[in-house]
Amino acid sequence: MINKIKKLFQSYIFNIALIIFITLLVLYLTLKDSFSDVVKILSNANIYWVLSTIIISIFIQFVIGEGLFLLTKLSNPHYTRRDGAINAFVASFFHGITPSASGGQFAQVYIFKKQGVGLSDSASVLWMDFIIYQSTMIALVLFLIIIRFAYFKANFSDLFYLVIVGFLVNSAVIIGLWALVKFPRVYRFITTKGIKLAFKLKIIKNQNEALEKLNLQLNRFEKETKRLKEHKLLILKVVIVNLFRLLLYYSLPYFCAKALNLEVNFGLLIDIIALSSYVSMINAFIPIPGASGGTEATFMYLFSHIFGGVTTSGLMILWRFVTYYLIMLIGGVVFIIAKNLPDKITERE
Repeated sequence: MINKIKKLFQSYIFNIALIIFITLLVLYLTLKDSFSDVVKILSNANIYWVLSTIIISIFIQFVIGEGLFLLTKLSNPHYTRRDGAINAFVASFFHGITPSASGGQFAQVYIFKKQGVGLSDSASVLWMDFIIYQSTMIALVLFLIIIRFAYFKANFSDLFYLVIVGFLVNSAVIIGLWALVKFPRVYRFITTKGIKLAFKLKIIKNQNEALEKLNLQLNRFEKETKRLKEHKLLILKVVIVNLFRLLLYYSLPYFCAKALNLEVNFGLLIDIIALSSYVSMINAFIPIPGASGGTEATFMYLFSHIFGGVTTSGLMILWRFVTYYLIMLIGGVVFIIAKNLPDKITERE
């Protein structure tokens, strides 16, 4: 039964159908008591600001592509910014249609291969990208939690602890890998008592396979962190790219609010960035493709404290469209085009 469920969630058709179903359900629940009011808010939107939010959302994918370009060019001098952008759009599409965003990296490896990047190099790039992005994201969200801790704890007490747990979950992967590499005692504990306990609790099925996978992950992590230390200027550039990417993404509800003619001033921007990052933290617990349903509900709860219920409904619809559905649509088209392009054959310089 469990295997059948796993196979079902591995089906792209099922996942897309699930996304559509949950989206329609969310729209029904959101609009059932205030349909005309929300439609009025959306119909009166400022077209120039709407176009601006769309452009910003698309531009974020090119920023992601810039990070991939910088990292890939290190080992593949012929890699272009266009290649990086294509890879970014395809990754976003497959992240969006697979549970817990699990399919993006597999799609990226496929696209890298078509772009003339070998399997070893693509794995290296994806590890470096993960390490830098995850570290940058953790640092930024920690900063946002610290500077607005008192206010948000007081106003969102029932969800704020979930935000903290989500932050810890997102932090645990990168911090855990670093700790296992740097502290042999922690590694010995995990490889002996930890994996053995997980096996007894039936969390893992095969102790030897789990240990092999852990060692593979640690070796790759250690190799890429050492490699990054040799290119400090590159690290700085990619950190700046990721910080810019995150700030743009977290700011999108602000631009969506401007598009809907809501009363927002520049002073609200830091709160909106913080709330948007908290939505992302809570998404860590939602394994459904695109974190559908949970994302909308969390956004509605957090932002309704600033804009009110009906207005936030319109804001959520616009925000979700430009950040998810639009990018999914473009990413799907880019993937169809990219997979039909001839494979690049390049020579290393």
